[in-house]
Amino acid sequence: MRNKRVTTLSLIVATFLFSACGGDGSTAKRSFPVEDNSTRTQRENKVDQCFIRMDEIALKDCESKYNTDSQIDSCLDDYEDEILDTCMLEDSQDTLIKSDNNTNIISDDEWWSWIEEQEENSTLDDKNNNDENRNDEDNTEDKNDKNINNEITSKIDEAKAEPYFKYAWHLDASNSILNSKGYKIDEHADINVTGAWGITMGAGVKVAVIDDGADVNHEDLGANILIAYNADTGGKNIQTKESHGNTCAGFIVAPINGKGIVGVSPESKMIAIKLEDSSDSYTIRAFEYAKKHGAKVISCSWGSNNVSDAVVSELKSLYNSGVTVLFASGNEGSSLDVQGTNDESEVEWVIGVGASGENNDVTSYSNYGKNIDIIAPGGDTKESIGVLGLDDMGTSGYPDETGLINNNYLFANGTSFSTPITAGVVALMYAVNPNITPKQVKEILTSTATKVGQETSASYNGQGFDKKRAYGKVNAGRAVVEAQRIKI
Repeated sequence: MRNKRVTTLSLIVATFLFSACGGDGSTAKRSFPVEDNSTRTQRENKVDQCFIRMDEIALKDCESKYNTDSQIDSCLDDYEDEILDTCMLEDSQDTLIKSDNNTNIISDDEWWSWIEEQEENSTLDDKNNNDENRNDEDNTEDKNDKNINNEITSKIDEAKAEPYFKYAWHLDASNSILNSKGYKIDEHADINVTGAWGITMGAGVKVAVIDDGADVNHEDLGANILIAYNADTGGKNIQTKESHGNTCAGFIVAPINGKGIVGVSPESKMIAIKLEDSSDSYTIRAFEYAKKHGAKVISCSWGSNNVSDAVVSELKSLYNSGVTVLFASGNEGSSLDVQGTNDESEVEWVIGVGASGENNDVTSYSNYGKNIDIIAPGGDTKESIGVLGLDDMGTSGYPDETGLINNNYLFANGTSFSTPITAGVVALMYAVNPNITPKQVKEILTSTATKVGQETSASYNGQGFDKKRAYGKVNAGRAVVEAQRIKI
């Protein structure tokens, strides 16, 4: 960790030395940068907020992976460099050091002593600039940053205040109220979405769901449906009863509106595409429509076990054009690595998704195989309660048997719902970095996944892959941080 701190600080020092020499290499006396207490306090508070936010993400992830204090402490130690680099980078982008007539001339020994003091205090000094306009700009930026942080906190609070958020263990399983209702929910079973929401809620990203339709008038979905398209007819009518697609869509974009639930990416917009004709031409039509209308993510909670060459070619085309496609692995509890099985979820150009349960491990029904990439909450209504999603409105939907929710919502299970939950995480990733490629999306999802099931039968190989759990359970907070960090 110390080496990285020195490297970061050295870049700032080098900038200072260059400017202190007038930019032409001539010798100049070193001098202390001057910084008033108010500016220093504002900057330190900003860095502190970054550390607090990143520490929360790290702690939640480490606690989800390990059981003993020593293991958790070791995991947190591994995070230290990344946290330090991220927060110091944010600070250094706002920090410039300059020598001018108002600074104190000092000796070389005093200069290096000052450098060590800054390093020990883990702070980087701001540029000394007595120009009032510049100071006004700095103060405005600090106020804007504070307002942004307040706005983010407010949005997260609003999301958690949604009436049924308390039952959405896939979003936040800590101290789940469902445990007091007779359902066993592991406190680490969620996807750490609040860690991602501290950065983004998905604004500016379009996600397509290709399924059997959706209810454009649903109280907890309609506001975020941007486009409705029927690939079977070429029209706009996508209404259907007992809509599977309706439930899938809600897991991604159910808005923050004081009703029911909230989606993983509640500020993203939905392109809802109805497809019931499974022929290649209609399937490709649906994909092309999504791409043409700006979808960066396409969620597909269906599969054939016998994907055609034409559809594979289309999936590769989407991949090459920068669109990330996700497919559900299926619910038979079977291996896909058998002769004669060639499912869409196994195609190289897509992200194949299996299901995890309330116990924070892979479910018994989740299909698996060497080409499945990730698992995400799908719930298990036989073992517990399932994941909470949208139902058809009113009497058109399934009657609730839990006594916890109204008939506009339902508890269900399946890889069908693991897939849109993961698609929502991908939407959050694109929101912070629109230029990442589908290849990078997959690499980030798999490399930041939480290794679940290690206390039971999991056996992750040297590449971090387990036969039934793939690369682990999706971790939204870590994935979004990594997507934001990487450079294209």
